[in-house]
Formats: sequence, C-alpha cells, structure tokens
Amino acid sequence: MSVTRRALVLGGGGFVASAWEVGLISGVAATGVDLRDYDMFLGTSSGARVALHLASGSGLDELFHQQLGPLPSPPGSPSTVDWQKVRAEWARAKEIGGGSAAILRRVGALALRIAGSGDGDRRKAVAAQLPVQTWPEKALVIVGVNAETGERRAFDRNTGVELVDAVMATTAFWGWPPAFFEGCHYIDGGFYSSDNADLASGFDQVLILALRPPVTSLCVASLDEAVESLRAGGAQVDVVHPDEDCQEAFASVGGPMNPAVRAPAAKAGRAQGQRLGEGGLLSL
Repeated sequence: MSVTRRALVLGGGGFVASAWEVGLISGVAATGVDLRDYDMFLGTSSGARVALHLASGSGLDELFHQQLGPLPSPPGSPSTVDWQKVRAEWARAKEIGGGSAAILRRVGALALRIAGSGDGDRRKAVAAQLPVQTWPEKALVIVGVNAETGERRAFDRNTGVELVDAVMATTAFWGWPPAFFEGCHYIDGGFYSSDNADLASGFDQVLILALRPPVTSLCVASLDEAVESLRAGGAQVDVVHPDEDCQEAFASVGGPMNPAVRAPAAKAGRAQGQRLGEGGLLSL
C-alpha cells in the first residue's frame, strides 16, 4: 500500500503573510486537522519562520496568541529604502532580461548597494526569535538567493548551513543586510518566487498558503507556473489565498511590514481557517 506524501508551502509577504498563515493554520487545527502532520514544510521569507515553527512542533494556540502581542524580540530596523528607485531598478533588471539568474544578479547587486549594516546584531536578534537553534528532524526547506550569482538555493538540514543563517538569508529583504556565509551573500528567496512552490515537486499532495500576488510582482517566477508544474507532475495541489474578510483586515492597518497588522491578520486568518476546516474545503 502506497503512502501519500504531503508538502505544505508557506509563502512570504512580511508580517501580513506570517500572521495570516499562523491564524489560518490554528483555525484549521481547531476543527481537528493538524497541518503539523505534513511530511515536508517549505518556507520562503516570513513564511520560513512559520514553516520552522510547524516543523519543530510549536504549539499552535501559543503561536497564534504571540501574534496578538508585541514582537518578542524586535529585529531592529532596516535601512531606509527608496521604493520608487527599487521598483524602477527591478523593472530595468527584467527589461534587460537574460534569464532568471541574470535578472537576480542585478537585483542582488542593488540589494547589496542599499543594504543596511549590523549583520552580527541582526544574527543575534534572528536567533533569539527562533523556536529552535538547530534544524528539526522533520523535513524543512528554506529558500534564499545568492546575491552574486543570482542562483536560487534551497537550504535544509543536509546542506551544512546553520539554521539561523538560512533564516537570515530568506528574510534579507530590501534594506536588511544580506546574510553572509560560505563566502557568499544571500538575499530573500522571495526575489525568485514569493512561494517557491515548485520545490515541492515529488510530493503527492501540496497545500500552498500564499498572499495574492501584487499587480507589480518583485520576483521572477509566478505561483501559477509552479502550480501548473506540480500538477503536470501528478501532484494534487490546493492553493489558499486570504479571503475578502482577511483582505479587509489587512487594509485596515497598512503595509505588510507594519507589525501592527499581526493581530488583525491572525484573527482574520483563524476565522478563515475555521471556515475552511468546517466546510471540508481543503483536500487534506
């Protein structure tokens, strides 16, 4: 008798994404379905933090209630970013073309130019936020991008990279200092894809939790492409986006990097998760 192998993909998107994901997962759990039972967790950017909590067995109610309070260990502040310049440079990098690696080399160069300092301080802050300091036994994949080569890198317990370095890499968004290890700088895996769901290839069932992509996407690969690829490989794929109630909750607070969005996003996500669980709307 064959065993169904399941992967849970957690996309990035700042405090909005992680709080919504935590809320939704805890809401689904309240209906009797525990997503911590999945076989592999794939996280990008802020979604990597949630993936780590699930893989390490963190309590879901405790994790949910953490979203309702202040950040347990503020990671400091990124450098001031000229978003108009970033969007213009990103558009130019795409226009020049040359493939995803070539585009991401240009993006990496820009990220390095505008990066903040204090990498060591950030490492301490990031480490303090993690539920564990070493890779969990359960399969966990965290995605980063090599700023110099433009190549995507999937980190797991077999790559020899320390867990805190992998988390620093995948959360090194605009203004944050890139993570430096193995002689290379690494930036947010979301620069390649906000979800990197295609890396769940080989699993029978794939559940993807992801924000709806913005009109102007700051990545080179789309979720639709990943879903098509996974389904072509024979996987059963479910994609969950924030519903209208969640979108309204997000809009009431502001940008995705505003910590104040955590509580309303988590509460709205929990309600959505309960509706999904009770209605049997996920093929789990």
